[in-house]
Amino acid sequence: MTDSNSFHTPILLITFNRPEHTGKVLEAIMAAQPHELFVFQDGERTANENDILKCAEVRQVVEKQTKETGVILHTFYSKKNLGCGPGPAAAIFWFFENVDEGIIIEDDAVPHPDFFPYCEELLAKYRDNNDVRAIGSMNVDTQRWGDGSYYFSMMNRNLCAWATWKRSWMSFDISMAKTSCGDLRRALRKYGCGPLECDYWIDRLREVHKNLSDGKSWDMQFFMSIWLNHGKGIIPNVNLSSNIGTVGEATHVLGEGNIIDNVPTSPILPLVHPSDTNVQSEADKQFHFRYFEPQKATWGLGKILYHLINKRIKRLVGHEGPWIKRK
Repeated sequence: MTDSNSFHTPILLITFNRPEHTGKVLEAIMAAQPHELFVFQDGERTANENDILKCAEVRQVVEKQTKETGVILHTFYSKKNLGCGPGPAAAIFWFFENVDEGIIIEDDAVPHPDFFPYCEELLAKYRDNNDVRAIGSMNVDTQRWGDGSYYFSMMNRNLCAWATWKRSWMSFDISMAKTSCGDLRRALRKYGCGPLECDYWIDRLREVHKNLSDGKSWDMQFFMSIWLNHGKGIIPNVNLSSNIGTVGEATHVLGEGNIIDNVPTSPILPLVHPSDTNVQSEADKQFHFRYFEPQKATWGLGKILYHLINKRIKRLVGHEGPWIKRK
């Protein structure tokens, strides 16, 4: 491979213990002929024989598929298991210790070939625009938004294949210790979020504060960092990555047939830049109620008020679960 033919935007691949998934994703990455590839692998869980075997297989896949390709390969194989929250966060911090911008792909997101030049063009175009904080790949919308190849969003999307800048990542805080519920609520209201959307994300922040997610989250905190800085992300008007890891042995199992499972990808080039750079609030609202809270999509005002008041009373008196316990 000659240097003139290579793809020069740095790429980070985040892996763990899924050699088949990693192989499929790495095949798509190597087809783009990257000049520089960073591979992070979380460590085996304590006394987990399956992890020991599978993690070794993942490293073999990486070695085999990058050998004699000419790619500049950087590896970080963690000696201990950090978990699916701190692990990816550590990987991205390591990545941005070495680069100022780049593409980040987890081991369950197979990107379309157009994903790579799409990211490269938009990373350059919005490099000095601090309002733009992330470039997404996933699209499961039921309609097209705006007049361009992509539109702007508050970025409540799946971050399995995406791109960003070091300047955006540096405001990330996995503990969110300095962010109050009031801070987040005020930020969400600037995007026109309704009471249910605000309530959902305030609950997620409380979980982060109490570590109720058991260290399994990092992407929620990154979304929050965007909102607290009144930023926005980019969503393509076609789907550019297919998620192959939401069923089976996935940490966050969503069930076969969920709206992001194995969605077909489509070409997007050449890019047409949108004339409207405002956040498409209706697109974000529709996604929220299709992905995060589909059970509440048809609630009327009365049910919403009852739900919110009931939750507030429970919180004030320290009650959890239903008022009447069934035997």
